[in-house]
Amino acid sequence: MASRSGPAAVAAASWSAHDTWLMTVVGLSVVLVVVLVSWAKLHAFLALTLGAFAVTVLSGQGVARAAGAFTTGFGATAGQVGVLIVLGAVFGRLLADSGGVDQLVSALTRRVGPKRLPWAVTGIACLVGLPMFFEVGFVMLVPLVLQIARRAGQPVLRIGVPAVVGLATVHALVPPHPGVLAAITAVHADTGLTLLYGLVIAIPCAVVAGPLFTAYIWPRVAAHVPEAALAAFTADAPAPAAVPLRRVVRLRGPAVAPVPAAASPIPMAAAGGPPVSAAVVPCPAAPAGPPERTAREPRAEDRTAPGGGRRTPPFAVTLGTVLLPVVLMMLEAASGTFRLGHGFVARAIAFTGTPVVALLLAVLVALAVFGWAAGASRRRVHETLTRSFPPIAGVLVIVCAGGGYSAALRGAGIDAVIGEAARDLHIPLILLAWLVAALMRAATGSGTVATVAAGGIVASMAHGLNAPHAALLALALGSGAVFLGHVNDASFWMFKEYFGLSVGGTLRTWTVSHMLISLLSLGGILLLNAFAA
Repeated sequence: MASRSGPAAVAAASWSAHDTWLMTVVGLSVVLVVVLVSWAKLHAFLALTLGAFAVTVLSGQGVARAAGAFTTGFGATAGQVGVLIVLGAVFGRLLADSGGVDQLVSALTRRVGPKRLPWAVTGIACLVGLPMFFEVGFVMLVPLVLQIARRAGQPVLRIGVPAVVGLATVHALVPPHPGVLAAITAVHADTGLTLLYGLVIAIPCAVVAGPLFTAYIWPRVAAHVPEAALAAFTADAPAPAAVPLRRVVRLRGPAVAPVPAAASPIPMAAAGGPPVSAAVVPCPAAPAGPPERTAREPRAEDRTAPGGGRRTPPFAVTLGTVLLPVVLMMLEAASGTFRLGHGFVARAIAFTGTPVVALLLAVLVALAVFGWAAGASRRRVHETLTRSFPPIAGVLVIVCAGGGYSAALRGAGIDAVIGEAARDLHIPLILLAWLVAALMRAATGSGTVATVAAGGIVASMAHGLNAPHAALLALALGSGAVFLGHVNDASFWMFKEYFGLSVGGTLRTWTVSHMLISLLSLGGILLLNAFAA
């Protein structure tokens, strides 16, 4: 009897009813999580836990493995992302209490202006995100985003969405980001050419999905930053921002009543409404007469932080401390490409450029320059550190639960099913690479996992490609891996919790912006591929 051969035989052998059921389970679990959070108003931690258990049980692995699959993913995410969140919170708290965040925000808002803030934040996020994983850059930018929105009187989404888009764009398309480097290695592409093509594609993607999309979406989505997020990254008693220091005069009576922190939260726009201006507290009229004296603008080293009791470090010191982890991770990323050192030097660069180590070193430097060297007592520094942890507890458990849910999906074998199905498709290689990476991202929730897994699938088909086509294939993998981030993505929950969005609001902002980046970059890749043919 003649055996079956060709694509039909492969499809028949590789796809089964169980594979169809697995795809159905993924869809059902996503719907379950969304319904529990949005309709039942269940806490996201419990909803993600139940979703992970449902995936494991319904995929046929048995009840006994449900807890193990979830806790394994929970622990892995706590080790990889959770530690970064904790270190980022400590760094942000030190920066806020010392007045450093206020200093940086003042410099940015004074030089840029409210209308150009989304553009400036997009550019800053692209630079910050070059050497690091998305979660690290996000944790570093959250304090700046919240303070810029507060000081400039802007809705938080008008600042937050461009920041996320800038990070996501370089995450997907620009070496030396780890995800793109993994794609380059898988298809044996040239790093320099991939970098050139990536920049050509990334710039218009960041512009359209960042400032332009933000201008459309922020009035249509309500955001209410939780008190925990404000407490994590704002100082105890922020000084009124509306009055420049050089114009303040001391009169023989109270002239301006300071606005309490609780009375001037970050202005949020209701659906369709304009930005809300910062609150102003009316004060008694000052008695007539000449001012007693005019306050001079003190030098940076003489200023005290909003919390009092310590001096604000000079601007250059603050900026250098903020950029320290960026520089360390850039050196680590560049050392593998350009071989910056040998022996001990290479090992030192690799060690200090590890995200956890780089952020830990930044925290230690911040303890010195924002704490003890700025005149704060040991007790005051201890209080600052203690106050760093409670506000992020809710974010931490939700992000780690998202990791547990994603691990349950991978444990069910969904990535293998997608890989087998992709091999049976007869479409151009670039489209195949993008599609496989997009399906992996939608199923597993991790862009890096999607890039690596999809790269392994298409690597065997990439032999013999010339340099331009190999570079574009690597970018197609990165482009697909940023598509459709949703409830199985730990960063989705970070964005939701820090900026106070509903699940629906997060889908309309986070998910849609990522889809825009992916689709726009795919269009750019196909256009360049047509010219390279």
